[in-house]
Amino acid sequence: MIEENRAALVEARDKLGREQMAREDSISKEDKSNDQEGFAESESSMSLLQETVRGYEVSYLALDCIKTGESLVINECDAVAELEDILGQGTIRTTEEVKSVGQQLLLLQDQLKQVKDEKKKIIDNYTSERTMRKKYYNMVEDMKGKIRVFCRIRPLSRTEDAQGGVIAVEKIDDFSVSVDTPRGPREFQFDKVFTAEASQEDLFQDTNRLIQSAIDGYNVCIFAYGQTGSGKTFTMVGDKDQKNPGIMPRSFNAIFDIIRESSTKFDFKVSAYMLELYNDRLQDLFVSPAGEAHGQPPSHGQVRRVEIKRNRKGVVFAQGAETKEAFSAQELYALFLQACANRHISATKMNVESSRSHLIVCIMVDSRNLTNGSVSTGKLSLVDLAGSERAAKTGAKDHQLKEANSINKSLSALGDVISALSAELPHVPYRNSKLTQVMQDSLGGNAKTLMIVNISPSECNLEETLTSLVYATRVKAITNNAQRHVESKVIAQLKEVIIRLRSGQTVEDEDV
Repeated sequence: MIEENRAALVEARDKLGREQMAREDSISKEDKSNDQEGFAESESSMSLLQETVRGYEVSYLALDCIKTGESLVINECDAVAELEDILGQGTIRTTEEVKSVGQQLLLLQDQLKQVKDEKKKIIDNYTSERTMRKKYYNMVEDMKGKIRVFCRIRPLSRTEDAQGGVIAVEKIDDFSVSVDTPRGPREFQFDKVFTAEASQEDLFQDTNRLIQSAIDGYNVCIFAYGQTGSGKTFTMVGDKDQKNPGIMPRSFNAIFDIIRESSTKFDFKVSAYMLELYNDRLQDLFVSPAGEAHGQPPSHGQVRRVEIKRNRKGVVFAQGAETKEAFSAQELYALFLQACANRHISATKMNVESSRSHLIVCIMVDSRNLTNGSVSTGKLSLVDLAGSERAAKTGAKDHQLKEANSINKSLSALGDVISALSAELPHVPYRNSKLTQVMQDSLGGNAKTLMIVNISPSECNLEETLTSLVYATRVKAITNNAQRHVESKVIAQLKEVIIRLRSGQTVEDEDV
């Protein structure tokens, strides 16, 4: 626009110059006395040209000020010098002309400000409406039983930052992320998007209500997915010194906070089992020997066979796993630390402490209503999946390579299940992996499920980031049928009697 205005100004000035020269020639030849009508017409044409030039000059001045972000102050002599510097010598001749140009300039600037304000208002309204539409859409999908999916973008690592890593992932709004790909930007939508600035508390605030659902008798699953080094374990467990605890320890505290608040109305029992799926073998972390050599199975006498089963209500449980009761958040956290000490981890090029197994923490909450005697049973499954990886990037060799192959195989099986569920295929291949069997009630089952996809913002991890986001988008399309597991007082009493009889205890008539 500035170049077009400059070209038009130059052309108008040339035309005005030619007209002035022609007028001077006419005056020198004393045509004025001979042809008053022609002279008047020449004066009119000259005035029109001068006004045209003046308009272009004002526009040029306004555009230049807009470009530089400056605002001219119209003060007599200083203004003349400033305007002549911009428009050229001889264009401004009187103080009145300075004021005229200044007034036109201020008017144009005021009009531009109004246009900018209107544009900003329209953009803000559009962004607000777009965000609200996504929010309400996600609420409707949640009510239908759709699996909720959060996206968490970790900060650049020190290595990536030192290498001048380029950020390829950007948060558009609370529900959308954009990824710069070789084919242009690609947008993904989720139930919530968290950037590197979001704290552990911010993430848990949007997760907290699922803890209440587990206590109310629902089957609940929260799991983290992403490539190796994307921040899954930090999201689920937190840092080593627990200055930034993750979802798991925060959930332990939340469970017993709710129990304390409801202690006058309900009687609660909290128990847990914790497993890891390592090299396609389920291990009970409460009994697995600490310090076991990587890749070496425990001795035959220490093996405890753990099998995945489903009850009549479709809830998955681990048969053979040791279940321990906890009476406080501290006790539950101590059990968790015991389990984590037995988990397989090792260093890779992508991560100082890379999880070499899938961690499954299951917390059962039985509550008895003290008013009507009804019993509800809820299960909270917290799953920290091992990261998908490429050996070329992680530098995995020997037993680490075997671990990586097992991890990728199980995640591939999980991907097959997700694809089948999202496409609503008649057959879902749950039995292809122990991981998919463990998560059978969480994907396409009866659980309220939340997936947290963790991604790297670095361009060097673009391929893995896109794979994770596509994976998560498919999960978002899956529908679960969450149901509350509540039994009446009579049924609960009869079940208790059956348990006593099976254990050889005597049963009194009043117990029946």
